[in-house]
Amino acid sequence: MAQADLEEDLESGGGFARFLFFVTPILFTVVLLAVLLTLFNMNFRATMIDFGNKIPIVRNFVPDPEGVAAEEETKEEKAKKQAESTEATLKELKEQVAQKDAELEAANRQATEQEDKVKQLQAQLDAALTETIEKEEAAKDEAYQKEVKKLSQLYAQMSPSKAAAILEKLTVDETLQMLSLMNNESKVAILEKMDPQKAADISILLKDAKPAEDMAIAALQSRLKKDAESAAQAAATPAGLDEKQLGQTFAGMSADAASKLIIQTHKISPDKALKILNSVDDGTRSKILAAMTKEDEELTAKILNKLVSK
Repeated sequence: MAQADLEEDLESGGGFARFLFFVTPILFTVVLLAVLLTLFNMNFRATMIDFGNKIPIVRNFVPDPEGVAAEEETKEEKAKKQAESTEATLKELKEQVAQKDAELEAANRQATEQEDKVKQLQAQLDAALTETIEKEEAAKDEAYQKEVKKLSQLYAQMSPSKAAAILEKLTVDETLQMLSLMNNESKVAILEKMDPQKAADISILLKDAKPAEDMAIAALQSRLKKDAESAAQAAATPAGLDEKQLGQTFAGMSADAASKLIIQTHKISPDKALKILNSVDDGTRSKILAAMTKEDEELTAKILNKLVSK
């Protein structure tokens, strides 16, 4: 029934209706294919749209080629803008890196300048410290020279004999230092009263003028040497009297005085009291013991007992 109605409609519509009946499915298929291909290929899409716009009836369903071109142009503009944006960002990053490099270089330069300033300040401090030390040393030397000059003038004001006696106790360098600051009259007067040999040695040294500082150093060295020699000599000399000297000392004393001294020595050191009695001869010892018996009989008996037991 439906087929009959359709054939009747086609026959009543004429040839155009028949054309549409056959062309419409084809056009639908073409349009569908064009749409699918357009999704994968922009150029093909534009070509198909341009082709579709040339076909009657179909162009009513196909977009305008100008719209497609505008869309493509918009995408190109977006890509261009994106590239420009990327380039601008890259340029900005490069500028930031350059700025950081410049800041780092400036910081390094500033650190170097600070280090140079520190070195300069340290050098100035060292120079100031050295200058202060030199001034202090100069002040000490000046004060020392003043004291030496005062002492030299004091010797010059004394009688030549007394000054010579004192100067002979000093070392040659010390005497030379004192005489070098006196006038010729005082020098001659003192040298005449000194030991001839020492006076001759000093006279030879006086003819060679030396700076006051060198004389002070030589005098100090000679004093240290003399003190060291004196200390060594004192250490080498035995302390106290030997047994012979001790015996002779008590032998020369009266028996009463010797007995009293030995009794007092016994209270401090019994061994030393026994040593004294052993150092004297028999006659002197008997006299001393007799006198000791009168002073302290009991103590004398103890001492005698020790003498016998030895």
